Amino acid sequence: MPLHIIGTILVEGTDKVPYWNQIKAITPVVLSIASLKYYFAGARNNWERDLHGKVYIITGGTSGLGASCAKELASRGAQLVLLVRNLKDQWVIDYIDDLRESTKNFLIYAEECDLNSLHSIRKFATKWLDTTSIRRIDGIICSAAECLPRGKFRKLSEDGIEKQIAINYLANFHLLNLLSPALRSQPPDRDIRIIMISCLSQVFGKIDLNDILWEKKRYPINKPWKVFGSSKLMLGCFAQELQRRINKYERNDKLPCNVSVNVVNPGMMRSPSTKRFISFGTLIGLLFYILIYPLLWIVLKSTYQGSQSIFFTLMNGELTHSKKFHFIQECSIVNKQKFSRKELNDEELQKKLFDKTKDLIKDIEKKSAIERKKQKILQNKNKPLKEKLKSKSNANNPSVNLGFQRTSKTFLFLIPKNSETL
Repeated sequence: MPLHIIGTILVEGTDKVPYWNQIKAITPVVLSIASLKYYFAGARNNWERDLHGKVYIITGGTSGLGASCAKELASRGAQLVLLVRNLKDQWVIDYIDDLRESTKNFLIYAEECDLNSLHSIRKFATKWLDTTSIRRIDGIICSAAECLPRGKFRKLSEDGIEKQIAINYLANFHLLNLLSPALRSQPPDRDIRIIMISCLSQVFGKIDLNDILWEKKRYPINKPWKVFGSSKLMLGCFAQELQRRINKYERNDKLPCNVSVNVVNPGMMRSPSTKRFISFGTLIGLLFYILIYPLLWIVLKSTYQGSQSIFFTLMNGELTHSKKFHFIQECSIVNKQKFSRKELNDEELQKKLFDKTKDLIKDIEKKSAIERKKQKILQNKNKPLKEKLKSKSNANNPSVNLGFQRTSKTFLFLIPKNSETL
Protein backbone atom coordinates (compact mmCIF):
# COMPACT_ATOMS: atom_id res chain seq x y z
CA MET A 1 0.00 0.00 0.00
CA PRO A 2 2.66 2.66 0.81
CA LEU A 3 4.58 1.78 -2.38
CA HIS A 4 1.39 2.05 -4.41
CA ILE A 5 0.66 5.53 -2.98
CA ILE A 6 4.24 6.68 -3.63
CA GLY A 7 4.06 5.34 -7.18
CA THR A 8 0.79 7.18 -7.81
CA ILE A 9 2.29 10.45 -6.52
CA LEU A 10 5.38 10.09 -8.74
CA VAL A 11 3.49 9.11 -11.89
CA GLU A 12 0.11 10.86 -11.69
CA GLY A 13 0.67 13.53 -9.04
CA THR A 14 -0.88 14.16 -5.64
CA ASP A 15 -4.31 14.99 -7.08
CA LYS A 16 -4.94 11.29 -7.69
CA VAL A 17 -4.31 10.34 -4.01
CA PRO A 18 -7.56 10.21 -1.98
CA TYR A 19 -7.72 12.61 1.02
CA TRP A 20 -4.33 14.08 0.12
CA ASN A 21 -5.10 17.46 1.72
CA GLN A 22 -6.06 15.80 5.02
CA ILE A 23 -2.95 13.59 4.93
CA LYS A 24 -0.78 16.64 4.23
CA ALA A 25 -2.28 18.46 7.23
CA ILE A 26 -2.06 15.57 9.69
CA THR A 27 1.39 14.19 8.75
CA PRO A 28 3.48 16.98 10.41
CA VAL A 29 1.49 16.58 13.64
CA VAL A 30 1.94 12.80 13.68
CA LEU A 31 5.66 13.10 12.93
CA SER A 32 6.08 15.70 15.69
CA ILE A 33 4.33 13.48 18.26
CA ALA A 34 6.37 10.45 17.14
CA SER A 35 9.61 12.46 17.43
CA LEU A 36 8.73 13.65 20.94
CA LYS A 37 7.73 10.13 21.96
CA TYR A 38 11.03 8.76 20.66
CA TYR A 39 13.02 11.48 22.44
CA PHE A 40 11.33 11.08 25.83
CA ALA A 41 11.60 7.27 25.66
CA GLY A 42 15.27 7.63 26.55
CA ALA A 43 18.22 5.38 25.78
CA ARG A 44 17.94 1.63 25.24
CA ASN A 45 20.23 -1.06 26.55
CA ASN A 46 22.31 -2.68 23.80
CA TRP A 47 24.24 -5.13 25.99
CA GLU A 48 23.40 -8.83 26.08
CA ARG A 49 24.27 -11.36 28.78
CA ASP A 50 23.36 -14.96 29.44
CA LEU A 51 21.30 -14.95 32.66
CA HIS A 52 20.44 -18.67 32.81
CA GLY A 53 21.27 -20.06 36.25
CA LYS A 54 21.76 -16.64 37.84
CA VAL A 55 19.80 -15.76 41.00
CA TYR A 56 18.35 -12.30 41.60
CA ILE A 57 16.48 -10.96 44.63
CA ILE A 58 13.96 -8.25 43.72
CA THR A 59 11.98 -5.95 45.99
CA GLY A 60 8.86 -4.35 44.56
CA GLY A 61 8.79 -7.00 41.84
CA THR A 62 4.99 -7.22 41.64
CA SER A 63 4.21 -3.78 40.21
CA GLY A 64 5.66 -0.88 38.26
CA LEU A 65 9.37 -0.81 37.53
CA GLY A 66 10.09 -3.97 39.54
CA ALA A 67 7.46 -5.97 37.62
CA SER A 68 8.99 -4.94 34.28
CA CYS A 69 12.43 -6.02 35.51
CA ALA A 70 11.11 -9.31 36.85
CA LYS A 71 9.37 -10.19 33.58
CA GLU A 72 12.42 -9.37 31.45
CA LEU A 73 14.87 -11.26 33.67
CA ALA A 74 12.54 -14.25 33.93
CA SER A 75 12.15 -14.37 30.13
CA ARG A 76 15.96 -14.51 29.91
CA GLY A 77 16.09 -17.58 32.15
CA ALA A 78 17.16 -16.04 35.47
CA GLN A 79 15.98 -17.49 38.78
CA LEU A 80 14.05 -14.85 40.72
CA VAL A 81 13.24 -14.43 44.40
CA LEU A 82 10.53 -11.80 44.78
CA LEU A 83 10.18 -10.27 48.24
CA VAL A 84 6.50 -9.74 49.07
CA ARG A 85 4.47 -8.62 52.08
CA ASN A 86 2.34 -11.73 52.47
CA LEU A 87 2.89 -15.17 50.93
CA LYS A 88 -0.74 -16.14 51.58
CA ASP A 89 -2.12 -13.28 49.50
CA GLN A 90 -4.07 -14.88 46.65
CA TRP A 91 -3.12 -12.02 44.32
CA VAL A 92 0.58 -12.75 44.87
CA ILE A 93 0.03 -16.46 44.25
CA ASP A 94 -1.79 -15.74 40.98
CA TYR A 95 0.85 -13.19 39.95
CA ILE A 96 3.68 -15.71 40.40
CA ASP A 97 1.74 -18.37 38.46
CA ASP A 98 1.01 -15.94 35.62
CA LEU A 99 4.64 -14.80 35.48
CA ARG A 100 5.83 -18.40 35.30
CA GLU A 101 3.39 -19.21 32.51
CA SER A 102 4.04 -16.07 30.44
CA THR A 103 7.85 -16.40 30.59
CA LYS A 104 8.01 -20.23 30.49
CA ASN A 105 10.28 -19.98 33.52
CA PHE A 106 9.25 -21.89 36.62
CA LEU A 107 12.27 -20.81 38.69
CA ILE A 108 10.34 -17.85 40.12
CA TYR A 109 9.69 -17.84 43.84
CA ALA A 110 8.39 -15.49 46.51
CA GLU A 111 9.69 -14.94 50.03
CA GLU A 112 7.92 -13.00 52.76
CA CYS A 113 9.73 -9.76 53.54
CA ASP A 114 7.59 -6.74 54.39
CA LEU A 115 9.74 -3.63 53.91
CA ASN A 116 7.32 -1.79 56.17
CA SER A 117 8.71 -3.78 59.12
CA LEU A 118 12.36 -4.07 60.17
CA HIS A 119 11.48 -7.27 62.03
CA SER A 120 10.12 -8.86 58.85
CA ILE A 121 13.31 -7.92 57.00
CA ARG A 122 15.44 -9.47 59.73
CA LYS A 123 13.38 -12.68 59.65
CA PHE A 124 13.88 -13.01 55.90
CA ALA A 125 17.63 -12.31 56.10
CA THR A 126 18.04 -14.78 58.97
CA LYS A 127 16.20 -17.44 57.00
CA TRP A 128 18.35 -16.75 53.93
CA LEU A 129 21.61 -16.96 55.88
CA ASP A 130 20.59 -19.90 58.09
CA THR A 131 21.64 -22.67 55.70
CA THR A 132 24.38 -25.27 55.74
CA SER A 133 25.69 -24.07 52.38
CA ILE A 134 25.97 -20.54 50.98
CA ARG A 135 22.95 -19.67 48.84
CA ARG A 136 23.80 -18.22 45.47
CA ILE A 137 23.20 -14.52 44.78
CA ASP A 138 24.07 -12.83 41.50
CA GLY A 139 22.30 -9.58 42.20
CA ILE A 140 19.82 -7.66 44.33
CA ILE A 141 17.46 -5.14 42.73
CA CYS A 142 15.88 -2.76 45.26
CA SER A 143 13.04 -1.29 43.21
CA ALA A 144 10.38 -0.96 45.94
CA ALA A 145 9.54 2.61 46.90
CA GLU A 146 6.90 4.66 48.70
CA CYS A 147 5.86 8.06 47.32
CA LEU A 148 3.13 9.91 49.21
CA PRO A 149 1.01 12.48 47.36
CA ARG A 150 0.64 16.14 48.29
CA GLY A 151 -1.95 17.01 50.94
CA LYS A 152 -1.64 13.79 52.95
CA PHE A 153 -0.63 13.69 56.59
CA ARG A 154 2.45 11.85 57.84
CA LYS A 155 2.14 8.08 57.53
CA LEU A 156 4.11 5.71 59.73
CA SER A 157 5.60 2.27 59.25
CA GLU A 158 5.01 -0.59 61.68
CA ASP A 159 8.03 0.66 63.64
CA GLY A 160 6.62 4.19 63.91
CA ILE A 161 8.94 5.72 61.29
CA GLU A 162 7.84 8.12 58.54
CA LYS A 163 6.86 5.74 55.75
CA GLN A 164 8.90 7.17 52.87
CA ILE A 165 12.09 7.21 54.96
CA ALA A 166 11.29 3.74 56.35
CA ILE A 167 10.76 1.99 53.00
CA ASN A 168 12.95 3.98 50.61
CA TYR A 169 15.99 4.20 52.88
CA LEU A 170 15.86 2.23 56.16
CA ALA A 171 14.45 -0.95 54.59
CA ASN A 172 17.11 -1.03 51.85
CA PHE A 173 19.85 -0.24 54.37
CA HIS A 174 18.68 -3.01 56.73
CA LEU A 175 18.18 -5.61 54.01
CA LEU A 176 21.56 -5.10 52.32
CA ASN A 177 23.43 -4.72 55.59
CA LEU A 178 22.01 -8.02 56.90
CA LEU A 179 22.67 -9.83 53.60
CA SER A 180 26.23 -8.49 53.31
CA PRO A 181 27.73 -11.70 54.83
CA ALA A 182 26.07 -13.70 52.03
CA LEU A 183 27.38 -11.25 49.43
CA ARG A 184 30.94 -11.34 50.80
CA SER A 185 30.90 -15.16 50.93
CA GLN A 186 30.12 -15.70 47.24
CA PRO A 187 32.88 -17.24 45.07
CA PRO A 188 35.40 -14.58 44.00
CA ASP A 189 34.77 -15.25 40.30
CA ARG A 190 31.03 -14.53 40.62
CA ASP A 191 30.01 -11.12 39.32
CA ILE A 192 27.52 -9.71 41.87
CA ARG A 193 25.67 -6.47 41.17
CA ILE A 194 23.51 -4.57 43.63
CA ILE A 195 21.09 -2.02 42.19
CA MET A 196 19.27 0.71 44.10
CA ILE A 197 16.80 3.08 42.46
CA SER A 198 17.10 6.84 42.73
CA CYS A 199 15.36 9.71 40.95
CA LEU A 200 15.48 13.41 40.18
CA SER A 201 13.73 14.28 43.46
CA GLN A 202 17.00 13.84 45.38
CA VAL A 203 17.81 17.45 44.43
CA PHE A 204 15.04 18.50 46.87
CA GLY A 205 16.39 16.33 49.68
CA LYS A 206 18.39 17.23 52.75
CA ILE A 207 20.52 15.15 55.13
CA ASP A 208 20.30 16.10 58.80
CA LEU A 209 22.42 13.75 60.89
CA ASN A 210 20.57 14.91 64.00
CA ASP A 211 17.19 13.98 62.54
CA ILE A 212 17.64 11.30 59.87
CA LEU A 213 14.14 9.90 60.38
CA TRP A 214 12.28 13.25 60.15
CA GLU A 215 10.98 12.84 63.71
CA LYS A 216 11.82 16.32 64.99
CA LYS A 217 11.02 18.31 61.86
CA ARG A 218 7.46 19.20 60.91
CA TYR A 219 6.17 16.99 58.11
CA PRO A 220 5.78 19.04 54.88
CA ILE A 221 2.21 18.11 53.90
CA ASN A 222 2.26 20.34 50.83
CA LYS A 223 5.82 19.38 49.84
CA PRO A 224 6.17 15.63 50.51
CA TRP A 225 8.80 15.41 47.77
CA LYS A 226 11.26 16.91 50.27
CA VAL A 227 11.01 13.77 52.42
CA PHE A 228 11.00 11.50 49.38
CA GLY A 229 14.04 13.30 47.98
CA SER A 230 15.84 13.04 51.33
CA SER A 231 15.28 9.27 51.39
CA LYS A 232 16.74 8.92 47.88
CA LEU A 233 19.68 11.21 48.68
CA MET A 234 20.54 9.17 51.77
CA LEU A 235 20.20 5.98 49.71
CA GLY A 236 22.84 7.25 47.28
CA CYS A 237 25.21 8.08 50.15
CA PHE A 238 24.61 4.68 51.76
CA ALA A 239 25.35 2.88 48.47
CA GLN A 240 28.80 4.45 48.20
CA GLU A 241 29.71 3.71 51.81
CA LEU A 242 28.45 0.11 51.43
CA GLN A 243 30.75 -0.33 48.43
CA ARG A 244 33.76 0.91 50.41
CA ARG A 245 33.02 -1.39 53.37
CA ILE A 246 32.58 -4.42 51.14
CA ASN A 247 35.89 -3.66 49.41
CA LYS A 248 37.66 -3.34 52.80
CA TYR A 249 36.42 -6.75 53.96
CA GLU A 250 39.20 -9.35 54.08
CA ARG A 251 38.15 -12.85 53.07
CA ASN A 252 39.75 -15.97 54.51
CA ASP A 253 41.11 -16.86 51.08
CA LYS A 254 42.56 -13.31 50.72
CA LEU A 255 40.68 -12.86 47.43
CA PRO A 256 38.64 -9.70 46.73
CA CYS A 257 34.86 -9.50 47.06
CA ASN A 258 33.51 -9.17 43.56
CA VAL A 259 30.51 -6.98 44.44
CA SER A 260 29.52 -3.82 42.57
CA VAL A 261 27.03 -1.39 44.16
CA ASN A 262 25.10 0.75 41.69
CA VAL A 263 22.49 3.48 41.87
CA VAL A 264 20.22 3.81 38.82
CA ASN A 265 18.04 6.76 37.85
CA PRO A 266 15.39 5.30 35.50
CA GLY A 267 13.89 8.70 34.66
CA MET A 268 10.29 9.89 34.84
CA MET A 269 7.88 7.01 34.23
CA ARG A 270 4.17 6.25 34.13
CA SER A 271 4.52 4.13 37.25
CA PRO A 272 1.93 3.54 40.02
CA SER A 273 3.86 5.96 42.26
CA THR A 274 3.71 8.69 39.60
CA LYS A 275 -0.02 8.13 39.11
CA ARG A 276 -0.64 8.35 42.84
CA PHE A 277 1.49 11.48 43.14
CA ILE A 278 -0.19 13.32 40.24
CA SER A 279 -3.71 12.28 41.30
CA PHE A 280 -3.06 13.33 44.95
CA GLY A 281 -4.53 9.97 45.96
CA THR A 282 -8.11 11.21 45.30
CA LEU A 283 -10.89 10.35 42.83
CA ILE A 284 -10.93 13.89 41.44
CA GLY A 285 -7.16 13.72 41.01
CA LEU A 286 -7.54 10.37 39.25
CA LEU A 287 -9.97 11.99 36.80
CA PHE A 288 -7.41 14.74 36.20
CA TYR A 289 -4.74 12.08 35.59
CA ILE A 290 -6.97 10.38 33.00
CA LEU A 291 -7.60 13.69 31.22
CA ILE A 292 -3.89 14.50 30.89
CA TYR A 293 -2.84 10.90 30.20
CA PRO A 294 -2.33 11.49 26.44
CA LEU A 295 0.27 14.14 27.31
CA LEU A 296 1.87 11.87 29.96
CA TRP A 297 1.98 9.05 27.39
CA ILE A 298 4.23 11.24 25.24
CA VAL A 299 6.54 12.83 27.82
CA LEU A 300 6.86 10.01 30.39
CA LYS A 301 8.53 6.64 29.91
CA SER A 302 6.80 3.32 30.35
CA THR A 303 8.18 1.19 33.17
CA TYR A 304 9.85 -1.07 30.58
CA GLN A 305 11.61 1.93 29.03
CA GLY A 306 12.66 3.08 32.50
CA SER A 307 14.07 -0.36 33.28
CA GLN A 308 16.53 -0.14 30.35
CA SER A 309 19.15 1.46 32.61
CA ILE A 310 18.72 -1.42 35.06
CA PHE A 311 19.29 -3.95 32.27
CA PHE A 312 22.32 -1.91 31.19
CA THR A 313 23.74 -2.16 34.73
CA LEU A 314 23.13 -5.91 34.95
CA MET A 315 24.45 -6.81 31.51
CA ASN A 316 27.22 -4.31 30.80
CA GLY A 317 30.41 -6.27 30.24
CA GLU A 318 32.56 -3.25 31.14
CA LEU A 319 31.29 -3.43 34.73
CA THR A 320 32.46 -7.03 35.19
CA HIS A 321 34.79 -7.36 38.19
CA SER A 322 34.79 -3.56 38.60
CA LYS A 323 34.23 -3.60 42.40
CA LYS A 324 33.31 0.10 42.15
CA PHE A 325 30.30 2.26 42.81
CA HIS A 326 28.48 3.47 39.69
CA PHE A 327 25.68 5.96 39.13
CA ILE A 328 23.76 4.99 35.97
CA GLN A 329 21.44 7.24 34.01
CA GLU A 330 20.12 6.83 30.46
CA CYS A 331 22.24 3.69 29.97
CA SER A 332 25.49 5.50 30.69
CA ILE A 333 27.81 5.88 33.67
CA VAL A 334 27.65 9.35 35.23
CA ASN A 335 30.96 10.93 36.19
CA LYS A 336 31.29 11.66 39.91
CA GLN A 337 32.09 15.30 39.22
CA LYS A 338 28.66 15.69 37.62
CA PHE A 339 26.71 14.68 40.74
CA SER A 340 23.99 17.22 41.46
CA ARG A 341 24.51 17.12 45.25
CA LYS A 342 27.72 17.69 47.19
CA GLU A 343 26.66 15.05 49.75
CA LEU A 344 27.26 12.37 47.12
CA ASN A 345 30.96 13.30 47.08
CA ASP A 346 31.37 13.68 50.86
CA GLU A 347 32.90 10.42 52.15
CA GLU A 348 33.04 11.63 55.77
CA LEU A 349 29.32 12.45 55.74
CA GLN A 350 28.51 9.09 54.17
CA LYS A 351 30.45 7.25 56.88
CA LYS A 352 28.69 9.18 59.66
CA LEU A 353 25.30 8.56 58.03
CA PHE A 354 26.02 4.82 57.78
CA ASP A 355 27.05 4.49 61.43
CA LYS A 356 24.21 6.70 62.66
CA THR A 357 21.61 4.75 60.70
CA LYS A 358 22.97 1.44 61.97
CA ASP A 359 22.64 2.62 65.58
CA LEU A 360 19.13 3.96 64.96
CA ILE A 361 17.96 0.66 63.48
CA LYS A 362 19.38 -1.18 66.50
CA ASP A 363 17.39 1.05 68.86
CA ILE A 364 14.22 0.81 66.77
CA GLU A 365 14.40 -2.99 66.70
CA LYS A 366 14.80 -3.12 70.47
CA LYS A 367 11.75 -0.92 71.01
CA SER A 368 9.70 -2.91 68.50
CA ALA A 369 10.70 -6.20 70.17
CA ILE A 370 9.57 -4.88 73.56
CA GLU A 371 6.27 -3.73 72.03
CA ARG A 372 5.69 -7.13 70.39
CA LYS A 373 6.36 -8.83 73.73
CA LYS A 374 3.83 -6.58 75.44
CA GLN A 375 1.23 -7.33 72.77
CA LYS A 376 1.85 -11.08 73.13
CA ILE A 377 1.40 -10.92 76.92
CA LEU A 378 -1.79 -8.91 76.45
CA GLN A 379 -3.15 -11.45 73.97
CA ASN A 380 -2.41 -14.31 76.37
CA LYS A 381 -4.23 -12.48 79.15
CA ASN A 382 -7.31 -12.11 76.98
CA LYS A 383 -7.40 -15.81 76.09
CA PRO A 384 -10.24 -17.92 77.54
CA LEU A 385 -9.27 -20.01 80.59
CA LYS A 386 -9.85 -23.25 78.65
CA GLU A 387 -7.25 -22.29 76.01
CA LYS A 388 -4.75 -21.25 78.70
CA LEU A 389 -5.06 -24.61 80.47
CA LYS A 390 -4.73 -26.46 77.16
CA SER A 391 -1.55 -24.53 76.24
CA LYS A 392 -0.09 -25.17 79.69
CA SER A 393 -0.93 -28.88 79.46
CA ASN A 394 0.75 -29.19 76.07
CA ALA A 395 3.89 -27.49 77.37
CA ASN A 396 4.14 -29.78 80.42
CA ASN A 397 3.29 -33.00 78.59
CA PRO A 398 5.24 -33.33 75.33
CA SER A 399 3.70 -36.76 74.67
CA VAL A 400 0.56 -35.07 73.34
CA ASN A 401 2.66 -33.85 70.41
CA LEU A 402 2.98 -37.40 69.07
CA GLY A 403 1.70 -37.68 65.54
CA PHE A 404 2.44 -38.42 61.95
CA GLN A 405 4.09 -36.03 59.53
CA ARG A 406 3.36 -36.91 55.94
CA THR A 407 6.04 -36.46 53.28
CA SER A 408 5.67 -37.00 49.54
CA LYS A 409 6.19 -40.78 49.78
CA THR A 410 6.55 -41.78 53.44
CA PHE A 411 5.23 -41.14 56.92
CA LEU A 412 7.68 -40.02 59.60
CA PHE A 413 6.79 -40.92 63.20
CA LEU A 414 7.63 -38.05 65.55
CA ILE A 415 9.15 -39.16 68.88
CA PRO A 416 9.15 -36.75 71.84
CA LYS A 417 12.60 -35.56 72.90
CA ASN A 418 12.26 -36.83 76.49
CA SER A 419 11.12 -40.34 75.52
CA GLU A 420 13.42 -43.33 75.35
CA THR A 421 14.22 -44.94 72.03
CA LEU A 422 13.21 -48.55 71.54
